[in-house]
Amino acid sequence: MASVTLVAKGKATSEALFNQLNDLLGTRCEIRTLYLDALTEEHIADDLLVFSSQACYALAKPYLDPKSPKIIARRSVNHHEIGKLLNIPAGSDVLLVNDYLFTAEETISLLKALGIDHLNYFPYAPEATSFPRLKTAVTPGEIELVPGFVEEIIDIQTRGMDFTTLFEILKFLGLADERANLLSAKYLRDMIELIKETKSMADQNKLMKSQLETILNTVHDGILAWDGDGRISVFNSVAGEILGISGERAIGLSLQDKSLPQEILSLWTKQAQAGEHFTRLNNRHLMVSRSPLERDGFRGQVLTLKDVTEIERLEGELRRKVVAQQHLAHYSFKNILGASAAVNQVKALAHRLAQSESPVLIQGESGTGKELFAQSIHNAGPRRKWPFVAVNVAALPENLWESELFGYVEGAFTGAKKEGAPGLFEQAHKGTLFLDEIGEAPLSFQVKLLRVLQEKQVRRIGGSKIIPVDVRIIAATNKVLRELTMAGRFRQDLFYRLNVLPLFLPPLRERREDVMTIAKDFYLRYFKGKPPLRPNEYFSLVSSLFFTYDWPGNIRELHNVVEYLVNISPDSPPDLQLLPAGVIRNSKNSLPPEARDRSTNALLNNALGLIAKAAKAGEPIGRRSLAAKLGITEAKARRLIRELAEEDLVNVSRGIKGLELTAAGLRASLRCGETIQLSWGEPNN
Repeated sequence: MASVTLVAKGKATSEALFNQLNDLLGTRCEIRTLYLDALTEEHIADDLLVFSSQACYALAKPYLDPKSPKIIARRSVNHHEIGKLLNIPAGSDVLLVNDYLFTAEETISLLKALGIDHLNYFPYAPEATSFPRLKTAVTPGEIELVPGFVEEIIDIQTRGMDFTTLFEILKFLGLADERANLLSAKYLRDMIELIKETKSMADQNKLMKSQLETILNTVHDGILAWDGDGRISVFNSVAGEILGISGERAIGLSLQDKSLPQEILSLWTKQAQAGEHFTRLNNRHLMVSRSPLERDGFRGQVLTLKDVTEIERLEGELRRKVVAQQHLAHYSFKNILGASAAVNQVKALAHRLAQSESPVLIQGESGTGKELFAQSIHNAGPRRKWPFVAVNVAALPENLWESELFGYVEGAFTGAKKEGAPGLFEQAHKGTLFLDEIGEAPLSFQVKLLRVLQEKQVRRIGGSKIIPVDVRIIAATNKVLRELTMAGRFRQDLFYRLNVLPLFLPPLRERREDVMTIAKDFYLRYFKGKPPLRPNEYFSLVSSLFFTYDWPGNIRELHNVVEYLVNISPDSPPDLQLLPAGVIRNSKNSLPPEARDRSTNALLNNALGLIAKAAKAGEPIGRRSLAAKLGITEAKARRLIRELAEEDLVNVSRGIKGLELTAAGLRASLRCGETIQLSWGEPNN
């Protein structure tokens, strides 16, 4: 069996080259190692002497048997570690540390030959007398030789013997035919691995480039970049839309190119200083932000074009989202208008309820201000600094009840957010949860709601974690929950859980003295405190009806009526005829005579007088005779009779009786007696 002695300068190099030879030769050859730093032999002889470098051979030559065959290895850079150098910024100064200056310079030459020439290399070895004190050092496995002032060491591992040296060793030992295939396979395997790594890097770069282009084309701002040569290197689709040029055409163009739109040149010439500037291009107001780009040896300029209109839109959207996420209660008791005894009494009670932690059940007709009271109670209580979360039960589809109130975990159902979502109970933690229109809650959900109120903890849909919640409940309804309970449409136990502190809000018809106060406030708010007329003057012609009308829609209806009037008559006092048709129709029995136009009013009064006169004389009167006596057409008489019937002033009978006054019609005829001048005199009381 042949014997080979491997001679290297240091231990690290000796061990690395031994492993390489042993992997190739295996049991077919005996291998021993010597390194010059610990050389004790005076006569080195073997079947073959292999030296790690020319310098190593020169140092060991005095100790060698001149008859022993010798091979001086040619070595290559470990390509698996080259990627480490690619991460160093281009133009950086680095020390190249090796055991000899000669080998350091040899390593530098190999790296440059491989294309790793973006760095400024300075050779270093213990023998060096002149060298820069740099922060970064690159070394092929000689870490112990790196000087102490270096802050970052990049080890590219020991250089191995190249393919030609290994083949030369096999040939000398007579193992070329046997081991050449193994050597070629190892070499090809390394090349394939290198190709794979290169392809992976290329694919990664391609993917990153694609992702960058996608990102640039999905932002709302126009983005342009010039390189150091004054050529456009980045130009996204928004910039193309603003400037009227496609990215394919713009990329690569020089600022000196005459085909470049004048707008782009103006951005370059006018915005000479870095920072933000405002300009107008193609009928758009733009905020232009300019900044220098200097990194990794690249120098250039970046411009960001922001459409001012888009900025305003995004700002408004952000405000809406922030307000929605903060769950704020905007109103307090000072926002509840009115000084009637009814509203003062309920406000005083609500003030006291606000200091409690117990559930509140607010009951009242639609439009009486239940949420206004709920927010006021929250803001007057100890939880005022915590969230106020409102949910309209009637507006939630039944299949969304649990997910909205209790939340859900990732993958709980189709369409669920990847990260899951907290429910309203969690969002209201430490604060108040307002359940509006609780009477609309389905029975299936009432059971789950009751459990949460009792146990004060929730579990998200699809999850197993129990989450404690500290929430005050304020519920509201325009229904009579006690009646729903008796009818089996609302759970009795849930009713008593919610109805700890009941609060009943009076309808507007029970606090008529507050109507004009509220109406005037709506009027002033519509004009932002600067109306064309004073409130008393504006409502002068309708205030009497406002006071007598029952307002079945309560404050909400009053608000709508005021808004309707200021839209159709903003600069002059509206009369009764301008009121919405629904208000007029539901108010006719209480309308004073001036509410109708004079001609219609006169006809109605005269018709009532004629019907009353016929009744006193015991004579029947119908449509035809009434039309003849009034001097109008039968069609107009028919409309007149219909209106009197709608107002419950007359009864229309078929046959000989014809038209008869009702009790209300008789009273109306008495009120109008002075204007119709009945010939039969004053009726008996």
